[in-house]
Amino acid sequence: MSVFFDAVISRFLENNKGFAAASTETKGSQEIAVITDGKANAKIVYSPDVNRFFLFRGEANCADGDYTELQSYFFEPTGDNASDIREAGSVANEFSETFGGPAPMNVIPDASRKTSKKDRESDESSAVFFVNRIPGILPECREPLLMHKEYFEILLPNKFCDEVVVSAVARLLSDKTRKPQAEQFFAFLNKMYDSGDMDVKSIITMTILNSITGQERIEYVETLLSDNLKKSWKSARKFIGKEVKPEKESAYKQMSDKYRAQLMQNLQDK
Repeated sequence: MSVFFDAVISRFLENNKGFAAASTETKGSQEIAVITDGKANAKIVYSPDVNRFFLFRGEANCADGDYTELQSYFFEPTGDNASDIREAGSVANEFSETFGGPAPMNVIPDASRKTSKKDRESDESSAVFFVNRIPGILPECREPLLMHKEYFEILLPNKFCDEVVVSAVARLLSDKTRKPQAEQFFAFLNKMYDSGDMDVKSIITMTILNSITGQERIEYVETLLSDNLKKSWKSARKFIGKEVKPEKESAYKQMSDKYRAQLMQNLQDK
């Protein structure tokens, strides 16, 4: 077992009390561990060939084919073991939060908080959950995301997308060799738009899609969007160049009321 895989498994078990390692194995270059509490299984896979850790969820005693992938994390060792092991700890912390186990650090008691970091990041409709999934498809966003969280001590979803993801998408569309990755990314946007809350919908349309310019690019991206998202993006384009109030710390809450009303109307008209 590699030191990085061992670090991820150890931290994951530390974060998730009541869980224990049920099995570990090596298949080719992959290292695989199944962790369970008797009711649910977490399967963690390290694939050094593609520089990724993967997290899967399944019921206790389920077959290999019955697992659902929850998250992937780009991990490329730098040669600095201390730094790489700390990064492995970050993998385990994010996997713990995604899986829904106890938060890796103490949080403010329920009585005195509105929404904890764990609640936001495990809520599959939230903007925080959405942004944390992006590096799984666009690995170049991984390091900036870690730096963003360290600097602000909180994830500001729209700010991060505006400052990092928009540029990453522009590079993605400029590189014809990354067409499969582009298809994967916009399929991800389709899925998150359908399941996400209003903040997610606003970030996808107003920030990410509205950053795409040029008729050829717009027409190409439209071929990759669901009818629902394509329709909403067309409405969102009316607001290009119009001022939107800055994002507050908790979430992207300052989106145009007029746009939200139009977006809701579009959904109701489906």
